[in-house]
Amino acid sequence: MNPFKTFDNILKPYLTDKALKELPIRWSENHRYYHNTGHLIQIIHDIETNMWFRELNAHEKRALLLAAFFHDVIYDPKAKDNEDQSINYFKNSFKINDPKMIKTVCDLIEVTKHRKRPFGKLQRIMWDADNSGFKKGYDVLLNNEKLIRKEYPFVSNKKYKEGRLEFLESCKGLFGELADKNLDKLIKFVEKTY
Repeated sequence: MNPFKTFDNILKPYLTDKALKELPIRWSENHRYYHNTGHLIQIIHDIETNMWFRELNAHEKRALLLAAFFHDVIYDPKAKDNEDQSINYFKNSFKINDPKMIKTVCDLIEVTKHRKRPFGKLQRIMWDADNSGFKKGYDVLLNNEKLIRKEYPFVSNKKYKEGRLEFLESCKGLFGELADKNLDKLIKFVEKTY
């Protein structure tokens, strides 16, 4: 699936021509191993198959899809403000006067920054989609871990291990008992490998 062609009819009315051209280029940057078009496709799939998605109105569905396309549009592993930069990029790419849509999409991108499950329905759908890999079994977790490590070649194993262990520990308790067991297994892998 090419998400940029599949969802062109949703993207085109809202976005500048420049953004439409840049989106596939940005998602395909050569430093992206995990945060790439495959991740975007997974997020869109998880949004559309969420049990609440059918209940949403057209505005809400479009907001979620726009948030999916923009939540990691700016991704620099050396930066600490990728989501904020992605929000700014979205605002600069939006071409129509629809303050409600802008606010909704920005709020949805914002929730992807946090290790706390949000309460609102739309925010929950977006957060769950962005974090769905934690519930897909150990093999998916391990594969994602290896891809993410490749995005940080400039970080020593020691520093990567410290940061990664802190992040993985912060995920425990968010996705259920089975996910926690898989996280414990992944934590052992990270401790031994790096």
